[in-house]
Amino acid sequence: MQRVWRTVTGFYHVCARGTGKQLIFEGDEDRWEFLELMRECCRKAGVTVIAWCLMGNHVRLVLADYEDAMSAAMHRLLLTYARRFNKRTGRTGHLFQNHFDRRSLDTDWQVMEAIRSVHADPQEAGISLIERYPWSSFPEHLCAYDGDAADVARGFSDPSCVLELFGSAEGFIAYSLSTPDSGEPALRDMKETEWERHAFANKLAKELGVPLNGVKTVPPAQRDTVIVGLNNAGFTVRQIERYTGIGKSTVSRIVRARARTAMRAGGNVM
Repeated sequence: MQRVWRTVTGFYHVCARGTGKQLIFEGDEDRWEFLELMRECCRKAGVTVIAWCLMGNHVRLVLADYEDAMSAAMHRLLLTYARRFNKRTGRTGHLFQNHFDRRSLDTDWQVMEAIRSVHADPQEAGISLIERYPWSSFPEHLCAYDGDAADVARGFSDPSCVLELFGSAEGFIAYSLSTPDSGEPALRDMKETEWERHAFANKLAKELGVPLNGVKTVPPAQRDTVIVGLNNAGFTVRQIERYTGIGKSTVSRIVRARARTAMRAGGNVM
């Protein structure tokens, strides 16, 4: 007898793994292709991507499916990606395990926990902090709270569910960075000044030409301008490191170099 997977809420936690722990991404080009295919396959099937995270040998998703179309969308996604990956790399055989794992999410708390768990995967694996990992929907959800419509439109998830569930950026980030016990976790107390400080830093960085999460990838001259601008505004080297993901030694070197230049020119750093 075929198992009925439908959930009362329409939400599912899904995981697709490489067969035999096979790496399913060899580079960023593979990851972008998977994300584009994911968006295409889910949209055509009427399935909504709530959250996602790409790891080396597996993918984890939170999906909303009200038309019982998730299985078809996932099979199409995984099969199409596997064919393209095998052709590009010259490998043969199955890339993914025969069946992807899925778990129904029947309460708001279960949906919130699944979103937290998906975003926490790289941190729990010892790869990266949640807020610094580039291949998850965590930054997309933050952009939605910031009201950045352009960035949201370019994303691969629908943040409306997250906005409704968590209510505020502070609540979403606090929950995401928490380590809950076996019971329903409570939101940690947050220092409002820290979030205000981060928001101000991001606003300042944008005024200097690039948002905080993009400072690491821009040309050195533009990167240095933003770092010095943040330092001049009162942000410490450690704060700049935390907000941009650029190493402390690099930030210190840039700040010191600009300070020396200003001194030689007879100016001062304010």
